Amino acid sequence: MEITFSYIRNRIKEHRKEDLIDNCYRLLDHYRDEFGPIWFIFLLMKWTYLYGGEKYPLKALTTQKFNVILQNITDFNSEHISNYIKIGRLDIAMHIFYSQQFYLQKIVRKEVFSIQLNLYETLSGKYDIGKSFKEKTGLSIFDFLYIMQIIWLYVNSRKHDDSNLNFEDYLEIDFLNVCAELTSNEKISNFLELVVLDPMQSHKKINEYKRNVKVENLQHLETTFFTIYPFQLYNDKVRLVHERVLNHSINYFIYDYLKSNDENFTTEFGNRFEKYIQLGIMESKFSFINENQLKKKLGINSNLIDFYLEDFNVFIECKAIEIQPTPLVNPTDEIIFNSLKESILKAYFKQLLNVSKKINSTKENWGLIITYKELYWSQFNDLFEIGKDKFENSIDSHFLPPENVFILDIFSWNTLLQIIKDKKITLIEILEKARFNNSKPETKKQTFSMHLDEYKSKPVTFKFLEKELKKLEITAK
Repeated sequence: MEITFSYIRNRIKEHRKEDLIDNCYRLLDHYRDEFGPIWFIFLLMKWTYLYGGEKYPLKALTTQKFNVILQNITDFNSEHISNYIKIGRLDIAMHIFYSQQFYLQKIVRKEVFSIQLNLYETLSGKYDIGKSFKEKTGLSIFDFLYIMQIIWLYVNSRKHDDSNLNFEDYLEIDFLNVCAELTSNEKISNFLELVVLDPMQSHKKINEYKRNVKVENLQHLETTFFTIYPFQLYNDKVRLVHERVLNHSINYFIYDYLKSNDENFTTEFGNRFEKYIQLGIMESKFSFINENQLKKKLGINSNLIDFYLEDFNVFIECKAIEIQPTPLVNPTDEIIFNSLKESILKAYFKQLLNVSKKINSTKENWGLIITYKELYWSQFNDLFEIGKDKFENSIDSHFLPPENVFILDIFSWNTLLQIIKDKKITLIEILEKARFNNSKPETKKQTFSMHLDEYKSKPVTFKFLEKELKKLEITAK
């Protein structure tokens, strides 16, 4: 029998929501300390909130019945990926797997809190991001990050045997009282209202989530809405859904929330993102030319880039973008092209190529496209193949070969600079090693961050983040 969405939905309708959610948490607890297919469990929880308990009379949920429902979800529309493998497009299949699973493998580095405080509060622009966040949530950027940092430390306490804390899946009243003493009752209340899913409002909250995949047959591949609601009311207490969604929330909640709720956010964030990258360049004491200086040098009508590192012939363009839900779950060449033609593809074909050709046409050039969130590609080769027939100047690619162009997120950029600072290794040496590794299937890395793992970097210690680190220190009132 073919397993369809309607069939799975009807089985979910036959059982109490509470029973289905109880069994989901039983399995999530099993995957607490090891990585497993938790994305299928998240989808079952979503569909439970949307459809559970609608068919009367309700049936008793046995473990066997629950396992059958979950297995049906696991097997559901598996041909979407297998069909790409059959036609020889393993790259598309791997991209889909990446979108489905890799966001749940993010770690949290201590500096992520100070980085965000710098981006969203310290750096300024024409639009006040902090004011917007405060008006919408009742919390300042600092308040949110400070409380989230306390919770992160509490959740991670169970990994340390010598810890006096004892986190067991719930934010207990005693812990929340301590948080209130460090902040205020009002701030803790506003925080919980923001990040805790109330099952009574789950239908509304799920439908408001902007990164939902509309087609039910592809929802098993989407980014779960629990990244916005990493906690939920469960048995009248605040329960952590899973540590892996919390990690994603810590890294990206402010960005995701404001992008979905503030139409002015994207432009302002892009400007601040460039300012942040420049702070790292300056602290690293790289000689550079910025966009305004390039405009004077190349002319006002030129397609420019954000930074040129003169000593290394490295050309940098910042793109604070992310791929939309549909291209993530069905990344055909045409869909990817249409999704990225005005961002990542433009960065290479219209900007990096143009400037590198004019600035340095005789020596080897390198390119960095820096994004906020990590994308599927570490190198531009695959994207070059997608775009080369649609951009006339692809014939100039020898000035900046696609294998010399790397795509990295903001956290990889920070790590890259820290490695250079600690290891006394040059930027070019790291890029040359990454290019060499990518040239062989057995050493190729899917994301740029994987190229940096071998250097075993220390936590980021930038002087321009010292003020934020100091401010975020947890101290009693």
